[in-house]
Amino acid sequence: MISLKTKEEAKKMRRSGEIAAFAINQLVREVRVGITTLELDKIAKRLIEARGAKSAFLDYNGYNYTICVSINDEVVHGLPSSRQIKDGDIVSIDLGVLYNGYFADTAKSVIVGNATVEAKRVVFGVKEALEAAIKEARPGVKIGDIENASGEVLKKHGLSAVMALSGHGIGTQIHEEPSIKSDGTRGTGETVKAGMVFALEPMATIGSGDVFTAPDGWTVKSKDQSIAAHFEHTVLIAENGAKILTKAH
Repeated sequence: MISLKTKEEAKKMRRSGEIAAFAINQLVREVRVGITTLELDKIAKRLIEARGAKSAFLDYNGYNYTICVSINDEVVHGLPSSRQIKDGDIVSIDLGVLYNGYFADTAKSVIVGNATVEAKRVVFGVKEALEAAIKEARPGVKIGDIENASGEVLKKHGLSAVMALSGHGIGTQIHEEPSIKSDGTRGTGETVKAGMVFALEPMATIGSGDVFTAPDGWTVKSKDQSIAAHFEHTVLIAENGAKILTKAH
């Protein structure tokens, strides 16, 4: 069952979203050649905790880090480590916040230094897919309509949606109903209502879109080693459409 948030709950989630937006925007500025992904994790921890919030990921099912940092053919859930970021890397950062009992979830992909045509295509294509999904998300549409809006943009850019993973509802739990894929069929799924809150997060690769989990038990990688990107916003469904809660103000 998809929960509907009250105005008071939406207000609390907006604050969580503001903290998440601030943290990820500051963190993206730190992404550069030579920095390690573990250094980024430590910066994220300071940014989140300085605002009285907690990481939504730390200790989640035994996860030991504040953020996920995925590079190139890693789609999501990459573990921070001593690995240094290199020129031309696609770096995808996924960050979640818990504040005052409510969660917010956001992600961005950035290209470090010199970008290939393929890197630009996947990063800008997935970003546009998220924008299309948000534009489609409003009362009266179906979940499949949101998925389809994202998927059509990915196809336009010659990208393959990663269908093994999905966006989700969010609130007092980091993952709530419904599941929202990066592509789908219009007119299918549950009807969207005002008060629902979704973490919309299209993911795609320039290859087949098939993925596997690495031996570390967390990192999800493309099977064909093709580069990937991931963007995410937490959005509140209002009467006149989706309001982005994880947008910088």
